[in-house]
Order: sequence, then C-alpha cells, then structure tokens
Amino acid sequence: MVDKDIIEAIAELDESDLKRLKLLIDNKLGGDSKPKKISYRSKDRKGGRESCNSCLHGPYWYAEWTESGKRKTKYLGKILNEIIE
Repeated sequence: MVDKDIIEAIAELDESDLKRLKLLIDNKLGGDSKPKKISYRSKDRKGGRESCNSCLHGPYWYAEWTESGKRKTKYLGKILNEIIE
C-alpha cells in the first residue's frame, strides 16, 4: 500500500515535476517497452545576474539518454543523490 503522504505530495506536483518523477520511476522499474540507458549527471551553472558572473550554482541534476539518434536531456532537480542510489 502506498503511503498517504506520498499520494498527497504527488497530487500537489505540477506537470513538469510529474514528468521528472515518471522518468525516474520508469528507469528504476524498467517501465518502457524499450528500456533507455539513462545516465545521471550533475552540472554547475554560472549565475544569470550581472552581480553573479563569477560564482557557480548547483549542482543541478540531469538525466541524459539517446532517442531516435538524438541526445535528450531532462532537468531533474537540485537534490537527487538519495533518489538514484
């Protein structure tokens, strides 16, 4: 049985967050008929403000895979270590 708190938390997610969650679950359970080899990468990014040119922010986590010969990337969030282990 799924915990009530998890169901309530999922109900509050927007479409983008639900897509990230689906990607993680499909990869963990092998949900696609053609499983994708997904790699997870963290990237640091430069700040967008003028006063923030030299500092790096992150790490930000991305899932990367190849689909129809093209490299696809999906932003997953800032904290991912405990999810992908």
